[in-house]
Amino acid sequence: MSETVTVELRLLDQFFKFATTEDKREDLERAGELLNEKFREARAKAPRVENPKLAVLVALELMQEVLTLNKSVQEYEQCERLLREILQDVEEVI
Repeated sequence: MSETVTVELRLLDQFFKFATTEDKREDLERAGELLNEKFREARAKAPRVENPKLAVLVALELMQEVLTLNKSVQEYEQCERLLREILQDVEEVI
């Protein structure tokens, strides 16, 4: 089991400390970088929006992306299942 480490991230001009494991540290740091990119993009579109509202806007945008990705994965899984069935049918004929 990995040792617990503390990672400090700067998000929306504030510092946050997160407990994670050493093997997940890089992923957490990368997630912080990506989140900051999203904040910068949102800030460019809405320069006068307060940070709490900006955080909600970014959270909603990210959830829309998650929903879209989930839909894509479900469609992919359905296609994969159909292909397996077709291959099975072909193998039975051969």
